Amino acid sequence: MIGFFLQATSTVVDPAAATTEESIRLIDILFKGGVVMIPLIILSLISIAFIISKYLFIRERSKIDHNLVNSVLDKVSLGQFDSANLLCDQANSSLGNVVKAGVSQIGKPIEYIEKALTVQSNIEMSEMESKMGYISMVSGIAPRLGFIGTILGVITIFYSISQTADISIGTISAGLYQKMISSATGLVVGVVAFMGYNYLLTKVDNFSLHLQKEVLEFIKGLQKPVR
Repeated sequence: MIGFFLQATSTVVDPAAATTEESIRLIDILFKGGVVMIPLIILSLISIAFIISKYLFIRERSKIDHNLVNSVLDKVSLGQFDSANLLCDQANSSLGNVVKAGVSQIGKPIEYIEKALTVQSNIEMSEMESKMGYISMVSGIAPRLGFIGTILGVITIFYSISQTADISIGTISAGLYQKMISSATGLVVGVVAFMGYNYLLTKVDNFSLHLQKEVLEFIKGLQKPVR
């Protein structure tokens, strides 16, 4: 009975040690994907960095204060243009910049005001979409790099067979590792970049719709007859 207890105690596994061992194994497995794993890791870091930075920028700039247009119109109706510009600056958003561009043209024909609003809206949208092409590029390049890794893995398999004249699993295992790991990593990196890119585009498109509505309200407000 005591011997059985000692044997059971000796087989207890330390959870921390097991976690460390699993992490080491995961890293070892990843690097069995061959040289293409280096650019794939770099591309994954680039895409994640761009996705996070653009998300934070878009979230900050796409804030919509539905009271801003009415507040600015009230100041404009009283002839307080400096106060109207101050309200736009305090909004610290793309909407504030667009409305401020319109305020700067008040006193000119409505066509000039509409043009200023359109030009500034295009500038704001371009800033939101800038550098997003890098994310799209990663989504296209990563799977292709994984495919290159697959080809290199096949080459490794046939080279090993040609050198040993042996087709056992031990001979071809290195090539299979490289083939499968590089393909899987390339697909994962590509999918993450693709999802991030389209998610950001969706946020920009949604903001564009809201911005157009606010700009339209601003123009309507300017065209209302003064009582």
